[in-house]
Amino acid sequence: MPARLIAYPPETAAVTRWIAAGGRLRIGRAADCDLVLEHPSVSRAHAELSHDGQRWQLRDLGSKNGSYIDGIAVEDSAALAVPSWLRFGDVHCDFAEFNEAQSNGLRLRQQQRRDFSLALTRRVEAESDHARLPEEVLRGVVELADCSRGFLLLASGGDYAVRASVELDPAALRARVFSGSVGAVERALAQRQPVVVNEVARSDWAAERASIVDSGLKSLVCLPLLDGPRTLGAIYADRRTPGEPITQFDLELLSAFAESAALWLLARSAVEALDDAPRWSTIVAGPHGSTP
Repeated sequence: MPARLIAYPPETAAVTRWIAAGGRLRIGRAADCDLVLEHPSVSRAHAELSHDGQRWQLRDLGSKNGSYIDGIAVEDSAALAVPSWLRFGDVHCDFAEFNEAQSNGLRLRQQQRRDFSLALTRRVEAESDHARLPEEVLRGVVELADCSRGFLLLASGGDYAVRASVELDPAALRARVFSGSVGAVERALAQRQPVVVNEVARSDWAAERASIVDSGLKSLVCLPLLDGPRTLGAIYADRRTPGEPITQFDLELLSAFAESAALWLLARSAVEALDDAPRWSTIVAGPHGSTP
């Protein structure tokens, strides 16, 4: 049966690779690897997964930080039980077999998500009420990321204002009570790059923030809204329940949607009339002037 390997690099989207029965997959940091993991804990040629027609094997290629199967170090090579949790350096991976029907179903789901993304784009483009545009954009990201709540920030003077929220009480935001990931938003705004955390417990900076741990978050994504050198704002979404990881494929769809959203928001002047919206600096300051 074919197998699927999902790698969870810290603070970025998950990476998925399918391996046919009888096939092999070389894993490492080098560009010529079948699965490239750009993380400093991963060696250039780290490990290799292979199938001999009967069972799966994992071979360590002399990596600096080791390869592990369910927490046990692989000295040279070892047979894989299925399913298994693997680790290459500090990058955790989920390995499982699927029959043809299951694998075809997962691939069909990917196409359905692409179609859903196009449908969301058409829905937002057709929105004639300019005041509702931020909410429609936010709901599009929350749905596309398979999350349950979120908010949208837009630039307002030298600050950012919360212009839309889903399953987050705006009154709570104004009262500086916010249990989401301030750190994720700050990173996305500062780095002008998307931030993805699929395993909060395995993300150093996320696990250290009491607001994230206490709220029971499982996954989160934050997308900056950019117009050339200008940062227009950001869209944040998260979920508390387990689900499919946010993969590179998902991030490509989300980033394309966010890029279009930035153009829609600019074209329809959705960055105006923000006087009563809760300010981001107020949220970051926390209830007593400290970051949550």
